[in-house]
Amino acid sequence: MTRSVRADRGLTLLELVAVLAIFALVAVMGLQALSGMMRARDRLTDADEQAAALARGLTLLREDLKSAAALPFLSPGALDPEPAFLDLTGPAGWFTLSTAGRAVLPEVQAAGQARVIWRHDRDADRLTRQIWPVLRPASDLARGPETTVFERVAGLRLRAYAGPEEGWVTDWGVPDLVPRPALPKAIEVEIESLAYGPLRIVVAYP
Repeated sequence: MTRSVRADRGLTLLELVAVLAIFALVAVMGLQALSGMMRARDRLTDADEQAAALARGLTLLREDLKSAAALPFLSPGALDPEPAFLDLTGPAGWFTLSTAGRAVLPEVQAAGQARVIWRHDRDADRLTRQIWPVLRPASDLARGPETTVFERVAGLRLRAYAGPEEGWVTDWGVPDLVPRPALPKAIEVEIESLAYGPLRIVVAYP
């Protein structure tokens, strides 16, 4: 009879505390595991978004280079046109080129001709893109806003291939240098990314 009473009395307070502690430990471990999985998911999501942004930016730059056209650009109020391709990445951190043959809205003039400016903002460590939708704009109001394409950019370098005699050169299109055609044989752009290291694009022309 004594054994039956002891068997029916249930858990002692100490045993109950031990059981609750075990459940609490299991709950904490589960919460930590779930938090770790969520953090890992967030990191993967961020990495995917950064990779997608990188791919979009490189595609945009490559398409600009592939669409380069031997067409001069006349800015508002200027007497002399700028060359079709002008490399000032060394002294000023930017280059500009005329493009043609890209799809545009029906309202845009000149059937896809535009002037594109890529600039390295050395103070903000970013690479921006700005566009004139026409090659002979009537006023500065035609110039589009400057948009950021790449963040955390430490440097921008460009060189152009002039041919077998000169090889690769810089400062293409700068006045008072060697007379050259409107476009080189090829253009190489290198972006020094703080996140991904050197990013290089090479586009050749016929």
